[in-house]
Amino acid sequence: MKLRSIFLGICLLCLCITAAAQDLKPVKDRDSKLFGYQDKSKNWVIPPSFNAAKRFNGGFAVVEVQGLKGLIDESGAWVLKPEWDSIDKFDKAGLCEVMRKEGKTKLRGIANSSGQMVIPAECLSISISPNEGIIMAERYVQTQRSGLKPLWGVYNAEGAEIFEPQFASAPSWRNGRGIAKSAWDGLYGIIDSDGNTLLPFDNLAISASGSSFEVLTSDFTTCVYDSRMFKSNTYAYPGYVAPYDPAGDPVRAAAWRVGPIGARLYRNNLKLADLGGDGRSRNVVCSDLRLDWGYGRFVRLEPCLDLQGLPGSMLDPDSEGNYYTVKAILYERDGRFVQEISRWGWLEAECADGFIYNAEGAETWIALKDINTPARPSFSIPLSGYKQINRGDIYSALGLRSYEVGRMYDPSGAVRRCEQIREGENIGITSYLPRPAPNLRSIKLLDEAMRSPLFRHPFRIGQVVNCKARPGDNGLELELSDRLVCHFEDKFSDPYFKMDGDEEIYWGPHNARTVRLSLEEVNDRNATKDDMLGSDRYFSVVISLYEEDGSYLRTLGVVPCVDFATKGYLVFDKLGLALIDADDAQHTSSHKITLSGVQRLPATLSALMAVGESFHSRPGGRRPAY
Repeated sequence: MKLRSIFLGICLLCLCITAAAQDLKPVKDRDSKLFGYQDKSKNWVIPPSFNAAKRFNGGFAVVEVQGLKGLIDESGAWVLKPEWDSIDKFDKAGLCEVMRKEGKTKLRGIANSSGQMVIPAECLSISISPNEGIIMAERYVQTQRSGLKPLWGVYNAEGAEIFEPQFASAPSWRNGRGIAKSAWDGLYGIIDSDGNTLLPFDNLAISASGSSFEVLTSDFTTCVYDSRMFKSNTYAYPGYVAPYDPAGDPVRAAAWRVGPIGARLYRNNLKLADLGGDGRSRNVVCSDLRLDWGYGRFVRLEPCLDLQGLPGSMLDPDSEGNYYTVKAILYERDGRFVQEISRWGWLEAECADGFIYNAEGAETWIALKDINTPARPSFSIPLSGYKQINRGDIYSALGLRSYEVGRMYDPSGAVRRCEQIREGENIGITSYLPRPAPNLRSIKLLDEAMRSPLFRHPFRIGQVVNCKARPGDNGLELELSDRLVCHFEDKFSDPYFKMDGDEEIYWGPHNARTVRLSLEEVNDRNATKDDMLGSDRYFSVVISLYEEDGSYLRTLGVVPCVDFATKGYLVFDKLGLALIDADDAQHTSSHKITLSGVQRLPATLSALMAVGESFHSRPGGRRPAY
C-alpha cells in the first residue's frame, strides 16, 4: 500500500511539473524586444533572451537565437543549442529530427530528449518507424568511379547500425520486418530488426498483408509467405523470359540493346553470311546456321570479359586493363541457358540490313534487324551501306559512349538499367494469360454472335500491321507499316507492380502464326452492343495471336469496337492497328492509301456482322474455343 502511494505521488509530481511547463507562455518583452516565458501570474520564469519562441510541448520548447533554432526545457536550460534551421517534435520513442543547411543542401540528424545526437546531422533524409523503434537514414557513400552517392541505411533507436547504407529507398516496417529495395539492382528483399536478411534481394515487388507477405519474384511468379517465412502458395505467369544478365558489369549493362547486343536473335534473323570477295559491292548470301534451334530458341550476342587474350579482344580504356570479347549464346524460348555457340568473336561491320559478326574467326554471321525476315533456308540481299567497325576499344567496337558506361557505376543508374532490362524483356507478360471464360448463360450468345466469317478468318504476317488513320475529304487516309509493334500494359495487384511498353511481334520460326478476332462479354455501354439477338448485352473485340498449330499464344489487344471497316480492311484506331485482307495489300514501311467513303463504324453487332461477310474463312481458320 505504501509503495503504491509513493508511485502515485511521483506520477502526480510529474503531472504537476508538466502542467507547470504547459502554463508557461512565450511573451515578448517590450524593452528588449526579446522573448521569454511567464507563468500565469505574469512573472518571468525564463528571462527574455530569444528572438522567437514557441509554446512548451511535452516539457520542451523550440526557441530561436539569431536565426537559428534550439530546444530548451522548462527550466530554460539548453537541450539542443541554437545551431539548427529546424527542430521537429519528439516522438513516442523520445527522438526528434533536426536539420541544418550547408549552402543549398539540407543535412538532417536525430537527437534524443537528453540532447544527444543519435544520428549525426550528415543525412539527406531521415525516416523513423516509431512503432518499431527503427531509424532509416539516407547518407552519402563512396562508390566505385561515381564518387559519393546517397544510399539508405537502417539503425536502432540508440543509433547503432543494423544495415549499412545499401538501399535505394527507406524500408517499410511491420512487426519487426522490413521490405527493402536494393540500391544496386532495384530488387526487393525482406530484412528484420536484428540485421538478418529473411528473403534474398531477387524480387520485383513485395507487399505485406497482415502477418504474411505477397511476393512477385524476378521470374514473375507470385509467392505467399506466412509469418514464419514459409512459402505457402505460388502462381507462375506464362510467357516469362529470363532477361539478359548485366552480371554487375557496367559494360554489359550499358551495351544492352545497342545494335545487336543483348537482342533476341531468332532463326529468321541470325544467318550464316557468305560475303564473297571483300563484300562491299556484292550481295550477301544468307543461309541457316548449323544449329539446333529447337522451337522458339534464340541467340544473344553478349560482351564478356576476356581473361585469355583471345583474338579481336577490345580494351575498355576507362578500366584497369579490362579486355572484352563478344560471345554468342543459345537460349531456350523462356531464356534458360543452352550453350555457348561462339565462345569469342567481334562485330566486324554494319550494313543497312544488320550487323556482321565474326564467330571465333571461323565463320561470318549476319544479325538481320528484321525479326520477321522471310523464313527461307537460303536467300541473298544487297549488302548496301557496308561500314567497317573500328575495334580499337570497347566504345567504338560496340557503339557505346564513355558516359553511358559511367552511368552504370552510379547506383541509381544501375537500378534503372536493371529495371529496363527485366521489364524490356518481359513487356506484355500478362497478355499470355488466357482470356476469362464466359459464364454458362453467355456461351450460347457468344456462339451465335461469332458465326460471322470474320471470327474464322486467320490474318497472317503482313496482314496485321501498325497504321495511322486520319479521316480526310476523300475518305479514310491510312499510313501502313510493314511491322507489327503492340503496346502492352501489365498490372499486378498483389503485390502491386506495373510496367508498360512496346514490343515487336514475332511471327514464329516459319512466319506461320496467325491473328484472329473474337468477342468477349463486358459491362461497358461504350462497347459493341447486341442489336440482333435481343439480349441487350455488350461485347469487346479481342485480337489474339495463335501458333501455327492453332493453339492460343497471347492477346495483342482488347478494344470496345472496330473503329473503321470496309471490304478487306479493319482499322483499330485506338490501338494503331490495321487488319488487311485486300488482294492489293502490298505495302512497304511507309505505304499510304485512301479508302473512299469510309465512315466510323457504329458500335453494334449488326454492323460488325455486315463487315464480316466480306471476309472468307480459310484453311486453318477454325474459331478458337472459349
